[in-house]
Amino acid sequence: MSYHTPLDEATQAPLPPHEQRRRAKWSGGCWRLVLLVPLVLILLVGATLGTAYYLFEQQFAGRIYPNISVRGVPVGNLTAADATDALTAHHADYLAHPITITYDQLTWTPTAAELGARLELEQAVQAAMQVGRSHPELLDNLRTVAAVWQHGLELPLHLTVDQPTMQAYVVARAAEIERPAVDAQFALQNSVPVAVPAIAGRQALLNDTVYETLVAMQQMQPATVTLRTRELLPYLSDGSVAEAQREVDRLLSEPITLVGDYGQTWTWSTERIAQLLQVQRVRRSDDTGDELVITQDYGPIAGWLEEIATASIYGGSLPRVAWNGGNLVITQQGAPRWKVDTLAAEALIVASLEANERTIQLPYTQFPPAINESNLAELGITTLLSVGRSDFTGSEAYRVTNIIAGMRLLDGVLIPPGSEFSFNQTVAAITPENGFVEGYVILNNRTQKEWGGGICQDSTTVFRAAFWAGLPFTERWGHSFYIDWYDRYGFGSYGDGPGMDATIFMGGPDLRFVNDTGGWLLMQTGVDTSSGLAEVYLYGSPNGRTVELIGPTIADRKPAPNEPVYVANTELAPGERRQSDVARGGMTISFGRVIRTNGVEIRRDNFSTTFKPWPNIYEVHPAEVPATNPFEIAGGVE
Repeated sequence: MSYHTPLDEATQAPLPPHEQRRRAKWSGGCWRLVLLVPLVLILLVGATLGTAYYLFEQQFAGRIYPNISVRGVPVGNLTAADATDALTAHHADYLAHPITITYDQLTWTPTAAELGARLELEQAVQAAMQVGRSHPELLDNLRTVAAVWQHGLELPLHLTVDQPTMQAYVVARAAEIERPAVDAQFALQNSVPVAVPAIAGRQALLNDTVYETLVAMQQMQPATVTLRTRELLPYLSDGSVAEAQREVDRLLSEPITLVGDYGQTWTWSTERIAQLLQVQRVRRSDDTGDELVITQDYGPIAGWLEEIATASIYGGSLPRVAWNGGNLVITQQGAPRWKVDTLAAEALIVASLEANERTIQLPYTQFPPAINESNLAELGITTLLSVGRSDFTGSEAYRVTNIIAGMRLLDGVLIPPGSEFSFNQTVAAITPENGFVEGYVILNNRTQKEWGGGICQDSTTVFRAAFWAGLPFTERWGHSFYIDWYDRYGFGSYGDGPGMDATIFMGGPDLRFVNDTGGWLLMQTGVDTSSGLAEVYLYGSPNGRTVELIGPTIADRKPAPNEPVYVANTELAPGERRQSDVARGGMTISFGRVIRTNGVEIRRDNFSTTFKPWPNIYEVHPAEVPATNPFEIAGGVE
């Protein structure tokens, strides 16, 4: 609506406010008078209705009839343009910020256009312009004008909203505050339980927010609307994780201790136990979310127990085997073994995890000997690898008896691949029960009786067989004093000679070597009392190995000043051996071997034997010198 301030006709200056009010009052009254005159004329004169309406319309041509408002805004007497301007000015603030949307500390103030909202101003103005002009009958139009003149007319103002535009605006605001729910997490990382708390999410309620915005905007007054949201709960809650954590803590509360029959213990740490646990996520039966289930995978236990079972086997022994011309036969059955019963032990371990019993006595079960008739042929023992020989001609009866007893205990022995052979452990005990008798030896430069005198004949013969088989020695001791009957067969096919001997003593020096052939070995022994020949045979799988002797070299040992030396004494008893002159001052014999496989050298070994000078035995303890003196040193102990 355009409004012009009245001017003084003489000065063209604005009239004072009181004069403006007076003229406006007169003007209003004047218009009413003008309106009344035609009506009176119509009634009094009875002119035609067309003439009356024409005169009235001419008075308000292009303007809205008086006393009409659009939603509280007067638009009477205004042109359509002025009325539109008046309505636009009145609702300007509303159109600029019709709604304030809030959430927590956030605030958004969109315009009506951003919300897709529009006031139908032109439509309202056109409706106002049509009041008193829209009826086809002139009388009806006059009646309408009269009613409006008397009572006034309030027309509505409509609000049009493009709902997709409003929804798009709300969706954009929702994206600023929405967040997904984050599930709680629980896992075993490097066997350590790790839990991560859940985080609740937030979702905007778009329909609710749009509806409340529409309702607020219909008031056509600036209003505040809260962005409606709801909390999104995680599928996996902290409570579910806490339950799983408690179960894992219980299962990992202590290590497991396994106890063997002989008091051995094996401890499985909680880190190892954790390897058995699995965390599975499943849907709850009431469909209210997910939960964690702790399960156990007992698969690794079998492997862990097998390691223990292999390491804790006890008892049992290998059988004794005869070569039998290459057709092996068992001459003495091996003893059964005791081994952890892994299936029963696994059941105990599983039960202990549930019952929280963490110390378990391992159950054992008996197993047949490792080697028996069913697998004897699989050992691959088909070839003679080496022979060791020694001479015991002229030995006393006790000595022969002990040589035979020792060879009997060595006969038929199986040596597994990679294992170490021990002479002392194989013979086990030099006792009467094993066929040994007492015989003379020299200990600490004196002769005395010991069980098994002469057993070094057997160890020397075994040494020679292992030497020619190229087996590596882990322990070997030479005799302390030279004894000439060990010279014969000393260097095998290379001839006789001193130094190729080995002494043993139970609880002391031993003869040990390793079976490095990659296959099984069979030791066979033989004793020929008529020829005084002792033999040890080693059988195994063909391996292409050859042994070449290096040396020997012999260096005399010069006696120190005033050192007593052996004096040949014609008073020695009949049958007592006399040492050669070359050995009476002692000597050192050095020799070696070259080992080849299929012609390729794989190793060289060096050996040395040092004999001490013989003392005058009559100067030591002549009363204890026996009628026959073997000059044997048992165990190399002087």
